[in-house]
Amino acid sequence: ATVRDLVIMATSIPADSTWTATGIGKNAWGIAAATIAMGGHVRVGFEDNVYMSKGVLAKSNGEMVERVVQMAKLLNREVEETVVATPAEAREILGLAPLK
Repeated sequence: ATVRDLVIMATSIPADSTWTATGIGKNAWGIAAATIAMGGHVRVGFEDNVYMSKGVLAKSNGEMVERVVQMAKLLNREVEETVVATPAEAREILGLAPLK
């Protein structure tokens, strides 16, 4: 994945769409930052990336989420007190039925 490819894909969907992107491996953090800057949602986790930076393993998925929160704040994406959706909020944003 490259930011160029992300821009092409994101500008090809309707303007009012809810969209999410994730980068794999070394591209994870660049794609996350670009996605936040472009108004999209970001998904991170060990299934896509295990590094916080070159050679530095993440301690947990939570550490990765915290990095995305910091990015969102730096890029002025704070809408409310929190920028991280709970699982229930994520399901609502994506139009999925609540879990029973």
